[in-house]
Amino acid sequence: MFTLDAVSLRPIDSGDLDVWYDWEQDLEISMLAGWTPLLARSAFKYKHEQRINEPQDDLKYFAIDYAGQFVGVLQLALIDDCEKRAAISIVIGAKEHRGQGIGSIALRLLLDYAFTVRNLERVYAEVWGFNIPSQRLMEHVGFQKEGVLRQHELHNGKRQDLHVYGILKPEFYERYETIFKVAE
Repeated sequence: MFTLDAVSLRPIDSGDLDVWYDWEQDLEISMLAGWTPLLARSAFKYKHEQRINEPQDDLKYFAIDYAGQFVGVLQLALIDDCEKRAAISIVIGAKEHRGQGIGSIALRLLLDYAFTVRNLERVYAEVWGFNIPSQRLMEHVGFQKEGVLRQHELHNGKRQDLHVYGILKPEFYERYETIFKVAE
């Protein structure tokens, strides 16, 4: 578990899945996150319990806890140890906890883990063009907008732009100190 202020990241566990499923069924959340809601709770739980019990090397899920309450999900995906890069995504599912800086702290913790523990050199995110809060979050944490993939994907029956954001290890360390102790 990694903690900064009252925000903690920990591995997702089976006890989180019912709450996460409810978030995924919320149309506003699933639209902003780009999720395709699964109709059956059992299918959702089966898929994620497999990921919990048989973790993949190139995909890590983290629960975001705020003051001990599960409020969101972070994903470090497409982890490529040869190229030293990965993609991230974040969802604060608990609507009452949005806009309070929890996402910023959680992203900072995940980036610190990615750069310090995993020794990655680059982390990137793809954000829907209509998801202005996520674009602001990326910029606030220090990501640079690298471009726009115009009409890149079909989402809710319309072609949508994807904004690409990236941050490099030196850029992160210029802004933040690591919370991890690293042997020198």
